[in-house]
Amino acid sequence: MAGLGLGAVRGDYAVINPALGAVAQVLRGFLLLLWGALLVTTVVNPSAVDGNAAVATAVVAAVYALKFGWRRLTARLGVNRCYLCADGVAVTDRFGRIRDSVAWSEVTGVRQQAVAGLVVACHRVEVLRRGAAPLWFVAPGAKSALVRALLDEGRRSGVLR
Repeated sequence: MAGLGLGAVRGDYAVINPALGAVAQVLRGFLLLLWGALLVTTVVNPSAVDGNAAVATAVVAAVYALKFGWRRLTARLGVNRCYLCADGVAVTDRFGRIRDSVAWSEVTGVRQQAVAGLVVACHRVEVLRRGAAPLWFVAPGAKSALVRALLDEGRRSGVLR
């Protein structure tokens, strides 16, 4: 980050690959819905399940444990991250290399779209800049801390209102 000239890092947040991240969120959501349906079936008619609820619970726990472990690993390796710096924003790719960056002095605005559904929630953010294509990324979650921090940092730098 030091070679980009964007100043001190004020925060780093996870971003997702739009296709893979959304598919993973949808699959985890459906898994959770199926698990809930299995638990309801177990309560209504325990003899119809034959002990599958314990196996399904173990699978759901393993999937979510892998999710949290993957989050920690990618954060440590700097993979798929958005770095908010004192003088700009930088986004890394799935290998931890800088995919794109923009200085606050070049920013003309920020566009944000929220997607919230039963099994997926994310924000698509475009940082508009002079004379170049926008820097874009997808932040996971319905109430993304990244979006709030990005807007706060943009206001602090005087670019956004």
